Order: sequence, then C-alpha cells, then structure tokens
Amino acid sequence: MKPVNKYAETATYSETQTAKLPAGAYEVRIIRAEEQGNALCILFDIASGEYEGYYMARFAEDKRSFPDTAKFKGVYRLWYEDDRKDEKSNERSRRTMKTALERIKQSNKLKVDFSKEWDGAALKDCRVGMIFRDEEYDYNGYQGFTARPYGVITLESLKEGRFTLPQPKRLKGSAGAAAAPTTSPDLLDDDLPF
Repeated sequence: MKPVNKYAETATYSETQTAKLPAGAYEVRIIRAEEQGNALCILFDIASGEYEGYYMARFAEDKRSFPDTAKFKGVYRLWYEDDRKDEKSNERSRRTMKTALERIKQSNKLKVDFSKEWDGAALKDCRVGMIFRDEEYDYNGYQGFTARPYGVITLESLKEGRFTLPQPKRLKGSAGAAAAPTTSPDLLDDDLPF
C-alpha cells in the first residue's frame, strides 16, 4: 500500500461530523427566534436523548474545520405573508406559523399574543417537539438525504407518540431511491471484485 500523503498533520472527522441525524421526532430547545427577511427563524438544538446537542456540536466542529463558512444548521423557518405570493400560499404560511407558535405556547404555557408585536426572546429556552423528515439533496456533485425540520408538535404529543412521520422529500425529477444491492452473508473478502 502507498503511504498516505500528509497523514501526520491531517485532522480526523469527529463523530459529530460523521453522525447523521435520522428522520424522526425529537424534543428541541429553542435557542432564539429572529426575523431574517420575510422569515421567522427559530434556532434550536436537540434537547434530550442520543442526539442531544447535535447542532451545537456540528457547528463547533464546522467552525474548527471551516472557520469562514460554517453555519449553524438547527434552524426552522416560518414564512410571513408576501405580497408577491397568491392567497393560497399566504394562507398556508399563516396557518403553518400559527400552528407552530400555538404548539410552542401550549408546550411551555406561554402567555404571548402573537397577533400583536412581540419579542423573539419570549421563545428562548422553550421546549417543543419537532418532526424531521429526510430530504434529498444534490450539492456540488454530492447526492443523498439529510433530515430537516418538517413541523412542530406539542411535547405531550411527542411523549405519547401521537405523530406520523412524513415520507421523504425527493428532488424534482428524481427517480426515487434505487433498490439497495443485496449481499450474500457468505460472501468473503477474497470474493470482492477489487
């Protein structure tokens, strides 16, 4: 075998960089809520279980590896109405936002009137259930699936298992997942084709 070039000075990937968050439902803690353009961005992290602190750990590792381009990825975006959209799209945006905010209120017994101007700090440290679904991506020649926020559920629904996981979201024009190749359990290393 050839020696690996620059082996001694090359960093390894941490387990947080290689671990993939599976689609599912998780308890999340809201770090902050802020407006960015026409969106209410809710920054969050997984609050309990095997993946607790997942997004902060990934962000810290990404900052070490890519200090100029690292971005925090635990973000759930809710869109405000937009004059450029049709009424059906605006109704869907209003309904999605109200559903999420009411479920956060219910899970945390908040006394906030979201129909009036409000402070995003009211959501800091709130906990709520969040459903993640797999979404297909094609980025710089790399394809695959990654789990992304899909919707908010109450903590009660999360704890009681009262939710349904959505189907994966595929890219437009995607043929869908190819059948996974099967391997025989008695296949030996010597039989591999390389």
